Amino acid sequence: MCRGKFKLIQTEKYIRRSELSRGALSILDAAESLFAVKDFDAVSINEIASHARTSKANIFHHFKSKEALYISVLKNACERSASALNEVNSQLSDNPLKQMNQFFAGHLQAILSHPQSTQLIQKELIENGERRGELLAEEVFSDTFSSVVSFVKQAQDKGMIRQGVDPSLLAFLMFGANVFFFESRYVLKHMPDVNFTESPEEYSSAVFDLLTHGFK
Repeated sequence: MCRGKFKLIQTEKYIRRSELSRGALSILDAAESLFAVKDFDAVSINEIASHARTSKANIFHHFKSKEALYISVLKNACERSASALNEVNSQLSDNPLKQMNQFFAGHLQAILSHPQSTQLIQKELIENGERRGELLAEEVFSDTFSSVVSFVKQAQDKGMIRQGVDPSLLAFLMFGANVFFFESRYVLKHMPDVNFTESPEEYSSAVFDLLTHGFK
């Protein structure tokens, strides 16, 4: 049922945060804070309007529907996580392994710096992944994931990573390692013999080395 709800907005133009007006940003941030803790159906337009200190009419001036607003919230949440990729792409480099490493570290910092956005994405994946999996894959996650897979393939072509490694699997493990750190860092810091939780940079460097070079 939910996939039907969201089908009509797949072709809508995505507007980045940097292109939004102050009023639209206020609506987007208010909606994100509510969607991060409540189910989609439990959040009303009236509630969003109240949090954003605006009117329902103004919300629908900026966003065609509640569903369109929700997808914009998700995409902008992912844009924050993808900011690390934009920074890597802005630097000229012929070393894809170095680019992968920079993205991996930057992605971890991005999700730690914006916990509300990260929680919203996790919530959506856990609660609605099966129902809206295709839409999320195509509209929200695909560009960033494909770029990381491309880095892996380039590294393989240059002999930096062995050919037997599945590029999509390695990309998935990179994202997964960062998300797991975000989820478990407050528990891990109290575990015996765990000394990497206070330094995300050290964690990132060590895990990337393990993922790309193995344990030997």
